[in-house]
Amino acid sequence: MQAAVYEPASVPNPKTQGQGRYVANPDAIIADSDVVFLNTCAARLEAETKVELCVVALESIGEKDCFDFCYELFQRWGIGKAGQNTGVLICFVLNSHDIRMMTGVGLEGVLPDARCSQIIHETMIPAFRAGDYGGGLCLGALRVYEICTDGEAPEELRTMRSITNRGQYAQAEEEEWMVDLIALLLIVFLIALVIYSIKKGGGNDHFGSGVGGPMMMGGFGGGSSSFCGGFSGGSWGGGSTMGGGAGGRW
Repeated sequence: MQAAVYEPASVPNPKTQGQGRYVANPDAIIADSDVVFLNTCAARLEAETKVELCVVALESIGEKDCFDFCYELFQRWGIGKAGQNTGVLICFVLNSHDIRMMTGVGLEGVLPDARCSQIIHETMIPAFRAGDYGGGLCLGALRVYEICTDGEAPEELRTMRSITNRGQYAQAEEEEWMVDLIALLLIVFLIALVIYSIKKGGGNDHFGSGVGGPMMMGGFGGGSSSFCGGFSGGSWGGGSTMGGGAGGRW
């Protein structure tokens, strides 16, 4: 049987299915227990912070670009509070192995692009690679909750963490962190070695003004103004996005 191919207009809006619904899982990619956890997590997040979190798990979006798909879906549903733009969309596409997190401009300071990328690559993708799609989405949603509330999850969510098999991926996350640390230390060592060699050989004579300027490193950023147009739909808060967030593949 051929998998369904979705357009933004054909994705079932969870808000039309009853109060407390934040998850679109039309192809039953993730288990019911994962859906319950995600709905609980998103409901707690909205009640405490006014941030609206929506999770979408789809089999296929065909040849459509995942960023464009998520952008249109976010605008169509109006995820986030109107005027505040505090929405988060996590979209999982099984066929193309795409995962994308998109945020409203109102969350730019709390969930900048770099932080979204970190959640995707360090928390979610290890679970996806192990075949636990629901667990990866639950872990991602839990990180969003913890970051937006600036603290640990409440007892209700800690009790439900068992369904995410969080410990199964803790070692993988720690190993990735160690690799990043070793790479950073190696870069620092090489820079120090180059500077030492230049100074020892009379660096100012070789390079004119020498190595005097500071090293600048670019960061990640999103838009700084709000976009209030787009589509109307569902019973979300009517927010919009500037396209901030991050994506990845596993």
